Amino acid sequence: MTDVPIHPKAARPNDSPFSSLAGALNARLRADAPSAFAGIVRGPDGAVEVYVTVSDPALVAMVDEVHASTGRPIAVRVVPGMKNSLAALENLFARVRVEAGQLRDRGIPLVAESLRREFGPDQVEVSEGQRYQPT
Repeated sequence: MTDVPIHPKAARPNDSPFSSLAGALNARLRADAPSAFAGIVRGPDGAVEVYVTVSDPALVAMVDEVHASTGRPIAVRVVPGMKNSLAALENLFARVRVEAGQLRDRGIPLVAESLRREFGPDQVEVSEGQRYQPT
């Protein structure tokens, strides 16, 4: 038996209806509605659910436009009522990462209190355990 060289191949893109529609919506809403866009999930019935902080006719029209342009036969729902936009949460995560050394020195209870003050005590649950190690 001889060794055969292995040549890794790139994974094929996921062209499923959900993935392609979710990707198109994600790109458009991040660019054009960052303060309202809160994320995308697959609903229990397989539909694309677009989470937003507040739904307005312009945002719904944007979602409808992207949906129509992809030609994907999949249901799309706009779900309003999220407390924070995805951009706001990503900005918070970036701030925490930048200050990670300082936050570790201060301890978890201080971090937890800071998050509770910013987002409300009913929105934050802190479980003490092992330290998070980014990969």
